Amino acid sequence: MSTELVVASISGAVALVSVVVSARASRRQALLAAELERQTAALARDVARQDVMSRVRDPLLWAAYDLQSRIYNIARSQFGFLALYCKDGNPQEREYARRNTLYVIAEYFCWVEIIRRQVQFLDLGNREDNRRVVGLLHEVSNRFSSDRNQGAGFRLFRGEQRAIGELMISEDGDGKGSIGYAEFCRRLATDQDFSAWFSSLDESIQVLGDEFYVEQRLIEIQHTLIKLITFLDEGGERFPFTRELPQQRTDRPLWLSHPQDVSEPGTG
Repeated sequence: MSTELVVASISGAVALVSVVVSARASRRQALLAAELERQTAALARDVARQDVMSRVRDPLLWAAYDLQSRIYNIARSQFGFLALYCKDGNPQEREYARRNTLYVIAEYFCWVEIIRRQVQFLDLGNREDNRRVVGLLHEVSNRFSSDRNQGAGFRLFRGEQRAIGELMISEDGDGKGSIGYAEFCRRLATDQDFSAWFSSLDESIQVLGDEFYVEQRLIEIQHTLIKLITFLDEGGERFPFTRELPQQRTDRPLWLSHPQDVSEPGTG
């Protein structure tokens, strides 16, 4: 074999090896680039999810906590929040107790409606967790709308709950949220279409304020809200203290016999 032929053969072999190595390196580089892109996208989604969760889940937690706390202080005894300020308070205290209780209920429905519209905002990163929280929101809604309890005190049908939530949404600023208490009071006093949606709740508040009675619906709502809070605030990092109202017999309320068993500091 001539020297020229040997050199040509070696050069061809080297070139072929170079092509194979280069192809493998390019494929490996492409795979690494694709994996890096996938990880970057996943990280971006996780950061976005955490950001949205903090903007939507945390306000829901606060609204649920405020509502269960107000219910506790209303229903814990015959000397509860409404009895103290609606029945025995001065005109300013009576008006505050009525309007602020309406607001606390309405603000909760506001955040539930925001989540309903964009349910992915409550993505907890786990389908089972997502189903669980949606189930708890549904259960709270059922407690409000149920006909199982005698009477219509504090009953709101699902459509009414959604309507109140819609009315409470504020789209000012960077994103959706709830209108503030001052704006709520202004609309309640000046906007008849707005205030009409709160008429049945307002009546229930005034009736319970005038004469205390055991409202089983409120007890069940408070218990379900605590389940929601406990699930969303695992470990009690934000809300380490919640206290359930005791189950009652409507003919013989436990707290009227043993009020010390259900007392809690504060009335707000």
